Order: sequence, then C-alpha cells, then structure tokens
Amino acid sequence: MSPTVKTHKIEGALKNKLLIKYRLRKAADHSTINGMKYLGTRCNSYGSNLDDDMTAICDGLNSTCNLNLNVMKNKITETVNKPEVKDEPIEKRKCKFPEEKLSPTLAYSFSQCFLYNRINLELKFCNCTIPTSPKESVNRRAITELKNLRHDPPKEPAGTSERTLAQALHGRIRATGPITVATYMREVLLNPFAGYYSTKDNVFGTTGDFITAPEIGQIFGELVAVWCINELQKFNYDGHLQLIELGPGKGTLMHDVLRVFERFGLSKDRISVHLVEMSSNLQRIQAEKLCNGMAHRTPADQVEPFVQEGTTGSGINLRWYTDIVEVPKGFSIILANEFFDALPVHVFCREANEGSATWKEMLVDINPDRKEPSFRFIQSTKGTPYSVVFGKRFEGREQLLKDRKRIEVSFESEQIAQNIASRVEEHGGFGLIIDYGHEGDKTDTLRSFKSHKLHDPLDDPGSADLTVDVDFGFLKHFLEQDEKAFTLGPINQGAFLEAMEGSARLKSLQSSTENEAYRKMLSNGYDELTNPSKMGERFKLLSIFPSSLKEFLMSSNKVLIDLRLELEINCACRFAQLLQHDLFGAFLRNVSSFEDPFLMYADSSSKLTEVGDDKL
Repeated sequence: MSPTVKTHKIEGALKNKLLIKYRLRKAADHSTINGMKYLGTRCNSYGSNLDDDMTAICDGLNSTCNLNLNVMKNKITETVNKPEVKDEPIEKRKCKFPEEKLSPTLAYSFSQCFLYNRINLELKFCNCTIPTSPKESVNRRAITELKNLRHDPPKEPAGTSERTLAQALHGRIRATGPITVATYMREVLLNPFAGYYSTKDNVFGTTGDFITAPEIGQIFGELVAVWCINELQKFNYDGHLQLIELGPGKGTLMHDVLRVFERFGLSKDRISVHLVEMSSNLQRIQAEKLCNGMAHRTPADQVEPFVQEGTTGSGINLRWYTDIVEVPKGFSIILANEFFDALPVHVFCREANEGSATWKEMLVDINPDRKEPSFRFIQSTKGTPYSVVFGKRFEGREQLLKDRKRIEVSFESEQIAQNIASRVEEHGGFGLIIDYGHEGDKTDTLRSFKSHKLHDPLDDPGSADLTVDVDFGFLKHFLEQDEKAFTLGPINQGAFLEAMEGSARLKSLQSSTENEAYRKMLSNGYDELTNPSKMGERFKLLSIFPSSLKEFLMSSNKVLIDLRLELEINCACRFAQLLQHDLFGAFLRNVSSFEDPFLMYADSSSKLTEVGDDKL
C-alpha cells in the first residue's frame, strides 16, 4: 500500500475554503525538493507579514520537503477538492470574505480563487476550491521566481525597473499560467516595486509620456470650476463641501479649481479636499503642487483611512486616500479627469462563427518565439471566471454589446461608478467625468504611450503608460443601473468649453499681457483643447446627479451641460443665451453689476486674471 502525504496544517488553516493534497511526481529530483524548500523558507522569513493561511501553507511545504525521499518516489493520492460548496450559501461555506465591499486593488489571498474575486459580483460564482499550487506540467523550479512579485520595498537598488517587472511577470506566468489583461495592466501601472506610476517622476507634460488638459492651460480648470459652482447653486446648499478628485495627476486641475472657488468667496472652513491616488510617488508630486510639499504621511501605527495629510497656502485641508471607499461620506463634488482610462480592463472576444453570446477572454502569455522575457496575447480556449461573470452580468442587455466581437470591460470602473452614484444619491452632490472615449463604437483601444509616441504595450512593461478608451455606454449603464443617479452627456470637450465661453476667457487672458509670444501660446493651447482634430472631439465629459433631482434639473432653465438639448432647440442659438441666470449669459448681455459672485468671472479686465499664475 502506497503511503500518502498528510497535510493537517494546510487543512486546518484553509478549513472549508480549500483542501489540497500535494501530488509529487514519481521522478521527483533534488532540484524540485530544493525549490519547494526555498519557497517555504522564504515565505516563513516574512513572519507576521503573511496571513495565517499562507503561514500554514509554507509550514506545509517545509514539512513536505522533509519527508523521506523513498516516500516521495511513491504514488501519492490524487488532489481532493472538497467539500463541494459551489451551490451552498455563503454562511455555510464560511468564506473568508463574504459579501463585503472588496477593494479591487488588493490581493486578499494568494489563492487563485480570491484573486478572481476582487469584486463582489464574482463571489456568487466562486466555489473557493481552485488549487493554489501550480499544475503538474509546470517546472516547479519556476516557483522561486515568485519572490520578484512581492511588493515589499527592495533592500538594495534593483536596477532597471521595467526589466525587473518583466522578469517578475515572466516568472509568474511560468508558475501559474497566463494572466488576464487586467492583471497585466495593474502590475505595469501600479506595482509599488516597479510600476509605471510608482517609479517615474515625469509622466506628465512635454517632458513626460503624455499631457493632460489641465497641463495645457489654466482655462480648462477654471471653466470646470465655474461649471461646478453653477451646479452647486442649484442645490441651495451652504454646508460643508467635499471636493473629491480621482487620479489627480500632478494636482494641476485641483489647484485651478481651488483658485476659482476662493475667488468666488467659498471660505476655507467650508471646503475640504480629498484626493484618491494609489501611487505614493504621485502623492508626493501632488503635495508639492498643492501644499508646497508640506504634507506629512500617516504613521504606520496610526489607524486612519487617509495615508497623507496637508494644508494649502490658504488653509484648506487636504487628505490622500488609496480607495474612494475610504473617503468620508458627505455632500461632495466628485471630479475624475483621465482617471477611468487607466483602470485595468478585461478583454473578451466572441468568435465570428458563434451565434450566441459565448465569450472567451484574452490573456497575456509568454512569447516562445522571442528572447525571454517577452509576452504575447492569446485567447482562452475555455471560459474563465471573468468571462462567466461578464456573460451573466450582461445577460438580457444585448443592446449594450451592439453586435461587437471584441469588448473591453473594466469591473473596477463599475465598482467605482456605483460608489459615486451611491454618494450623490445618499449624501448629495454631483460629479464630472472627463476622459477620452466612445459610446460603444470602438473595440480594440488598448495601447501604450512613451515620450508622446505609441509604444508596444507588451514591450518593456513598466516603462510606458498603458491606457484604453473609456466606454461611456458601459459607464452610463454602471452609474444608472440601480437608479441612484442619472447622467447627462457625454458631450465633446470642445463643445463644452465653447458653451462655457472659453473663447471669452482666452481673450481676457490675452488682453492682460503685451507679450506676443505668450498670447500665441494661449491661443495654441486653447486650440489644442477645442480643435475637433485634436482633443476637442476625442475627449468627452459626463455629468452625474442624484436621480431624485432628475425632474427638477431637466425642467430647470439653468445650465444643463448636455449640448444635445441645445441642438434640439436651435443650433444657431448660443447655449449661454438660453439661460436667465447664467454668468456667461450676463457677460453676453453686457451686465455690469457684480453683486452675484458669478459675475466676477465676466469681468474681462481683471478678477481671475489677477490669480492667473499658471502659465502654459
């Protein structure tokens, strides 16, 4: 009778979640054993940094490696996945993470099951029985390369970050198989050890890899701020106001918005700023912009939801968070400029000969035809947990798919959109999303930028930005699916700025200087923002309001940033002239009174020009 390998420690730790009995191949050699010993020893060296499950697994690996070699050469019992909990309720299966609001950016376990279940929606499809050990066909010596994937800061300089990340991803794929496009994007952009946003200081601007609208000129941020103040007037709200920005970049947009808010009389005691930023490197850059680098990090032993805190020169409090769920609840203005385009997406394909909506997921695999480490895209032969979720999620909503054969879907965008909708409905406020995107007419938009040029997204991961066009059709659906919020738009950026009389602001700035070169720079910058062949049509804006205010806002004669309404009324009629109480309407009617704070912006000779300290 062949002896069996006992795994009491592993079984005790994982309980009903997972039961693994390791199958050791008959021809196990010393290199395999040493590799397993290395993994167990390395895991145990992290001590308290690992959870109980991982500690138990590492102990199990060590004890397994110390078995007599004669025992290991014999046939071991087959892997057993029990108890079968696929159809059992959560309370019975004793899942470690039941219906909680899981953060999509954290790995709650090294188990493949929990990696697949970073969003709540997938919990109902998971049976928590996916083995954590690599398949038998994998060379187990590749397990040792998993050490490169840890997010602990290196003790010594690791050399070229993108090369290190490529090696780490290569080792991970060798050990566990192909990874999703979303996993690849997350590692490339946000890996604290070697990710793009974690290691590069000059990602924005002319010296970086790409440029955002706020960096082109102050007009953009000022007009966004004026729009926010105009919408705020509709709520007749005079309490504490939270300004929340997702992905603040260099902090330029928030800097311009705060300048305008202060000029319109919003006191520092009434405003607090909450910035959601994953990258500690960008948090530092934002602190330098907004509070002269005087922000301080939250001590590790202090239990606070924010990771950094500071104060602007005018005394406005700023706090940084890594997840929007950590931001306090309250009446909020939520801004997201070029945020959703950087969220990881899953890519699904529907084969041309299939009549039904059976979707296969695109994965990232090792490229065997090129020198290592290099990667390629492949299509899964069977359904993945995410493709199952996608099919179930959009069952009966074929109008969103529009007969597309390839779709990019961000489940993280769905989770964040639902959070925004809940906030504006339950606590009041509104939001504005600004990004380049489409309404369902594009299918393959994943690309990479390096030094303002297109770059192979699979080449030198971590050295270039990864981005996708935002599918505003999906985003609107995510925001409105529970009828907590309603949206207006999307509209083109150029149309938005023109409707907000951006041309008048441009002339005001140009008249404030006699420097012809500076005037030319202002003109070129505004053309970049509004020209249809540049950013004017590629970038779009989507506004978000509580669903309870839909009837009021739709019947109001105040500013509704949806130019479709303007076109339906009269294409020849100026948008601002339709309004009775809009400051730009007052500007056009040559109203000279300055009793209303909005009219401060209408004075083309001074006012905001005095605080126009940001140059193009």
